[in-house]
Amino acid sequence: MKQLKHLDKLELAEAVKLADLVFRDPGQRSMGQSFPAIFDSALGLSLGVVEEGSVVSFLGFVPQQLAVGDAVLDACALGSVCTHPDYRGQGHASVLLGEAFHQAEAIGASLMLISGTRSLYRRNGCHAFGSMRRYRLEAGVQPQADARARPLRSSDWFRLHSLSDAKPAAYRRSVAELAGQLQSAAVASMYDFTHSTYVLEEDGELAAYAVIASGPIPAGSDMEPFVVEWGGDDSKALAAMRAAMEEMRLSSLLLFVGTHETPMQQLLQGSLYSTSHNQGTVKIIDLPLLWRQLRPYLDSRRSDGQAAPAVMEPVRSPSGEFALRLGDGEIPLSMREWTALLFDGPDAELDDGPDAFVRQCAAAAEGNAGPARSASRSGTDAGPPHAATRSGEVAEAETAVAVQTPAEPASGPRLPFTQEQVQMLRPYFPIPFPYTAGLSYI
Repeated sequence: MKQLKHLDKLELAEAVKLADLVFRDPGQRSMGQSFPAIFDSALGLSLGVVEEGSVVSFLGFVPQQLAVGDAVLDACALGSVCTHPDYRGQGHASVLLGEAFHQAEAIGASLMLISGTRSLYRRNGCHAFGSMRRYRLEAGVQPQADARARPLRSSDWFRLHSLSDAKPAAYRRSVAELAGQLQSAAVASMYDFTHSTYVLEEDGELAAYAVIASGPIPAGSDMEPFVVEWGGDDSKALAAMRAAMEEMRLSSLLLFVGTHETPMQQLLQGSLYSTSHNQGTVKIIDLPLLWRQLRPYLDSRRSDGQAAPAVMEPVRSPSGEFALRLGDGEIPLSMREWTALLFDGPDAELDDGPDAFVRQCAAAAEGNAGPARSASRSGTDAGPPHAATRSGEVAEAETAVAVQTPAEPASGPRLPFTQEQVQMLRPYFPIPFPYTAGLSYI
């Protein structure tokens, strides 16, 4: 008899073994060590299908809070979704996902972040979102390392936490949670990498930090060390990365930069980069709640002198969907279009997922007059080279297209805004959002 349930402490220990079977090779660090929040019985939110006393399918469910400017969003993250090989093809993942949607509503989450991009998620209203640039820092290239950079010390915790909290878009964490995530090394452990944290101190205060994932790289592999998270003054953070490269003798280092992180983009102007969506997919669980939670961010943009219509809010239409009331008008938007507006901005093109996004970037780069080449050795992945997605399927390859300057976007379906409406919305959207495959990855 099958039973869908919240897993108890003993069942979660069994779920760790299932996740290790699906996601880990022999000798790799256990998923329970790398993703402790997923298997924490204190939360009591992770779900499983139990059959004949055994956990045969699992879905990790973790509540998170994210700071977006002055706003705080209540979200939930799904990860480590897996089914035992002997029980696949029975619809367990679909049942777990449906229950996760109900649970997200029940706990008052406005957003759901999903680590995977498989069609199961896209069929159920989860969409690719956001835009990230991936740069490669190479040894011996300016700017040089700063001699004031050093490894993190145990006396730095409060100051490090203050820097991480000050980011314009960040996961909300306690000091202890920050320390735990540095130790668990969630993303780094996928490649048998470990964390090294470097800080730059100025006048007795921490000015910047960078968390580096690195480790032995097998011969013939295209894996590279990468920056898991960085913060503080952008130029000093870059100097801390350079110092880490010198100290650790790294020939290259991948750096991920969000759309809103324009100071870092300016520091790296002229450098080649590849472009992709943020990691995974997102689902808007409760749009009115999300809008209320975003209100402090929107209000702060108004107070900064950004022009805005007298009214800008979602309203439920007779069809049950939500329209955007903008001034005196109402523009009907599907949830896919709302996702694009919030996370990609009013100029966004609609695509059908990560593959479509990459095709658009390729088309844009093909028409770009500047030189272009792949920014990764393999040319197949826009982020760290994942061996598998956290949804239990082999990761879909994405062609990385590097351009020296952002090219004109490829022509495709657009959001239904007039040019005047686009100009009104640009100061507010896309919202700043943290890199989801960083330190707080689920």
